[in-house]
Amino acid sequence: MKINFWSLWCVVGVFVLGSCDDPQYKRFDRIQSEHSKVTFSNTLTESDSLNYFKYPYLYMGGGVAIADFNNDGLQDLVFTGNMVANKFYLNKGNLQFEDLTNSANLEGDTTKWYTGVSIVDINSDGWMDLYYSVAGLGEDRTNELYINNGDLTFTESAVEYGLADPGNSVQTSFLDYDHDGDLDVFVTNYPITRFNTSNFTYYNLVNNPTLEKSDHLYRNDGDGVFVDATAASGLLSFGLSLSASIVDFNQDGWEDIYVSNDFSTPDYFYINNGDGTFRNELQQITKQTCFYGMGSDAADINNDGLIDLIQVDMSAANNRRSKANMASMNPALFWSTVNSGFHYQYMYNSLQLNRGIKDGLPVMSNVAWVSGVSSTDWSWTPLLADFDNDGFKDLFVSNGTRKEINNRDFFIPLDGKLDRASDHELKLLSDSIPSEPIDNFIFRNKKGEGFEKVNQEWGVEFVGFSNGTSYGDLDNDGDLDLVVNNIDSEALIYRNNSENIAGSNYLRLSFTSKESNNSAYGAEVKVYTDGQMQTGQLNPVRGFQSAVEPLLHFGLKNAIKVDSIWIVKNGEVIEKRFDLPVNQTLVIAMDSQQQYATAPKGKSLLTEVTKDKLGKSVIHVENDFNDFKVQVLLPHKMSNFGPALAAADVNGDGKQDFYLGAASGYAGQLFMQTDSGEFVSQLLDAKDNIWHEDLDAVFYDADADGDLDLYVVSGGNQDAPGHQNYQDRLFLNEKGVFTRSVNVLPMMYHSGGCVRPYDYDGDGDLDLFVGGRHFAQNYPYPGQSYLLENTVETGELKYKPVTDELLPELTNIGMVTDALWTDINADGLTDLMVVGEWMSIKAYIQTEEGFEDQSTQWLAGNTTGWWFSIDQGDFDGDGDMDYVLGNLGRNYKYQASPEAPFGIYADDFDNNNKSDIVLSYHNEGEEYPVRGRQCSSQQIPAIKVAYKDYNSFSTASMQDIFGDDMLDSSYHFQVEHFASVYLENKDGKLVRHELPYEAQFSTINDWLVNDLNGDGNLDLVSVGGLYASEIETPRNDGGIGLVMLGDGQGNFAAQSMMESGLLVPYDAKKVQLLDDGTKTIVVANNQGPLQVFQLNQ
Repeated sequence: MKINFWSLWCVVGVFVLGSCDDPQYKRFDRIQSEHSKVTFSNTLTESDSLNYFKYPYLYMGGGVAIADFNNDGLQDLVFTGNMVANKFYLNKGNLQFEDLTNSANLEGDTTKWYTGVSIVDINSDGWMDLYYSVAGLGEDRTNELYINNGDLTFTESAVEYGLADPGNSVQTSFLDYDHDGDLDVFVTNYPITRFNTSNFTYYNLVNNPTLEKSDHLYRNDGDGVFVDATAASGLLSFGLSLSASIVDFNQDGWEDIYVSNDFSTPDYFYINNGDGTFRNELQQITKQTCFYGMGSDAADINNDGLIDLIQVDMSAANNRRSKANMASMNPALFWSTVNSGFHYQYMYNSLQLNRGIKDGLPVMSNVAWVSGVSSTDWSWTPLLADFDNDGFKDLFVSNGTRKEINNRDFFIPLDGKLDRASDHELKLLSDSIPSEPIDNFIFRNKKGEGFEKVNQEWGVEFVGFSNGTSYGDLDNDGDLDLVVNNIDSEALIYRNNSENIAGSNYLRLSFTSKESNNSAYGAEVKVYTDGQMQTGQLNPVRGFQSAVEPLLHFGLKNAIKVDSIWIVKNGEVIEKRFDLPVNQTLVIAMDSQQQYATAPKGKSLLTEVTKDKLGKSVIHVENDFNDFKVQVLLPHKMSNFGPALAAADVNGDGKQDFYLGAASGYAGQLFMQTDSGEFVSQLLDAKDNIWHEDLDAVFYDADADGDLDLYVVSGGNQDAPGHQNYQDRLFLNEKGVFTRSVNVLPMMYHSGGCVRPYDYDGDGDLDLFVGGRHFAQNYPYPGQSYLLENTVETGELKYKPVTDELLPELTNIGMVTDALWTDINADGLTDLMVVGEWMSIKAYIQTEEGFEDQSTQWLAGNTTGWWFSIDQGDFDGDGDMDYVLGNLGRNYKYQASPEAPFGIYADDFDNNNKSDIVLSYHNEGEEYPVRGRQCSSQQIPAIKVAYKDYNSFSTASMQDIFGDDMLDSSYHFQVEHFASVYLENKDGKLVRHELPYEAQFSTINDWLVNDLNGDGNLDLVSVGGLYASEIETPRNDGGIGLVMLGDGQGNFAAQSMMESGLLVPYDAKKVQLLDDGTKTIVVANNQGPLQVFQLNQ
């Protein structure tokens, strides 16, 4: 039964404007302190001895904990203060609290700088205890443990328990890492270092850690005293640690630890080995992380049973704040960070989606961009919880820094002057740092496919400086309320009104044990309702410096019963319950010893067999060329789009072989299949072939002699325009030996993109469409594309350019990436479709008179995109060809919509006889340059003259900077959609449909179309990635390869990694099915290994 005090208040009109049935009724109401009696404010008072320049961590704020400390069934509150006393508020009901701090002895030492607050029943006596983390400049930075005496008083006992940690602590977590039945302690420390410390210094500290500057692990040996086990457990480290998320990420029954670190010190992803030790597997599990890693949280955001992770940074969503407060990334610093082994780090939030478990490790993809949560400003706390009870976990993010300590205009003039300033002058400078309160963010989960910001709709509107945050059901009405600790203003209490909104059923679980109330920490619960599964793991320390109520809460939306719940302890199901009523709090005893059999895992579609097939590692190595030295504002390198991959039976033995291209400076390889199904490689014409960059390749019978020859497209960006290394090559097959044939192809010194053979003129030989990728070192201008007519029927093999005669607009059609010969209109004549970067989808229909551009007749609206691939099949079974097109994807810094297109302008804007690039995006209805003042000025020095400071540039629109006339006359494109799509051929139109959510996680560079599961319907395999982005743009590395099963009606179902068996965690460029009955799939990766998979059916 729901106890709905708030509904009673609505009747008498107390603290609520309007009735509960008002259409403007918000999900949250802020409870004012006049009612709640919670007046805590974490007020900071700066002085000559303590200010930002004396202690740059001054604005990290305090935390908040929610727990029932007197066992009366109501959740109480504890706040930590930096320069004010901590506060303990007893919940009296009706969202009213009583300040019992002094009598409870919880105010702390006013000379200490308190940060995090944690909750735990450390002595298993049934009463919740408190642990304070301490930092600051004081001589005594020992953490404090307050034992609950059971009478609303507490006794500080850290020394007695061996937990008076002396580090500069931010937060403390509890876990049973060794499965001995008692809780151990992990302390997150942030050793004080100078700002702008070099990577060289960090490298030495990371590789030579000391206990003093490490996070700490204390082992509970069961006698009430904790022993430092940091070094023995493998956790001795150095990092500027701001939070830790502790859950079982890899589903082996042992809790793991993710540590979020500030600046370039790398995060740590500690996997529990199950023997009392941990190992760091960060780079094996993730592909990128935050740079300024702040708070973190872990939960299952899409109800697939796997635990995901969010980590927040300090990237502003607002153009002005972003450009005024952030310097451009330093390439030397970035690559120093990567090359030091510190991983790829970017100044954006990370939302690591757990894609499945492989070899005991979770495989994670950062999906922050496609999920809509990449930039939430100066963020501290992320909390994942179901705030609207719809069965999916939403997201709250606290924001704000008391002073804009990254404001470029303020700090640049101070360079070199601070060392000479007096204490009082530093205090005055600290006072004058700009300050701007900002709002917190709350996002609704869109059924596991991203989030949408709902601050106004849900009533969460506050502008200030918020830090630690917690959630819990403060009024026992079945929904989660929010409590926020603020700097310089009263704490926020948001009451959740979901119980008054339809579709808000719930289930809550608390835990007990005869032996220890702590045995539930790390416990997992699976809840099944209406065919949906939710999972949660209990560990109250979450977010930043805070602890949530020690219960598990599940929203059930409209479910009228719970079908079943499974209780999991140490990886084993110990209890199942069935047919449970909704809207209740269940008490779960963790003493069950019952064991349930684990259901066998199904067989995946594919199995990787690379080692068996190749016998060795085959690694594509890219040549080292810095495209950005030639064009500073390139969105990405143009020299990293290989390798080529082509498959065919080249020796007529009935077995498919394949060619793997190479980068400039390396030779391509021909892999011949043996009778045993293995492959033996040989270099292809290594002497004359190595200085070309292989972008595409195809086997076909060029000379009509009955065997298959090899055409290789030369591309890249490493050579000057017009260089002979851009010439494509044709290798003729003479009894299995491939020899380059010269003078067969016309001179084509343009960086190429693709080649597609077809006998379009019906004379019995194979002609070619050759797509030009770009005009080398002059992005975004196109290279030249060609129609080449094969004249072998005359007795001499020669390709003659016929573009001008047959389709002259092909010559400079755009930056072509892929093309397809196809019969679009099912008239028996073969048509041509062409796609590319900054190109609209082109459809050239063949008629009796030649080819006609009918793109706009077949495709409605603006189809411009960054198209990287196209393939075909009759996916809906209606007898005509449909198409799948790979775009940039929606999981990238560059976002586009019809209302906010993404653009490019190219021209000689500063009249220096060199073409300039300006990328543009829309923010709050205005068009701005993507790049900041510093980078833009490197390309166009006049910008620094016109905009003398960062602030003026931060508000300058594209029109302000360049003027309408210059923009209108420039080479210009706009993209409205970056999603990869399925084009349904229907009633003379190609109708666009977005492919599944998972297909948008990265660029799709290539397709495989085939019936993979034998159901008679065409399925899809996609591979992709765009790792060559400029360093301010995170790599497009969210894809791991994807299998999408078709239903024969034009619908596709994305398969998880565990279902498909496909894992391609690289910058994948090409995929081929060897069509010889072996059911072998080959994937070619840029700067990565060649992979081979086998179909299991």
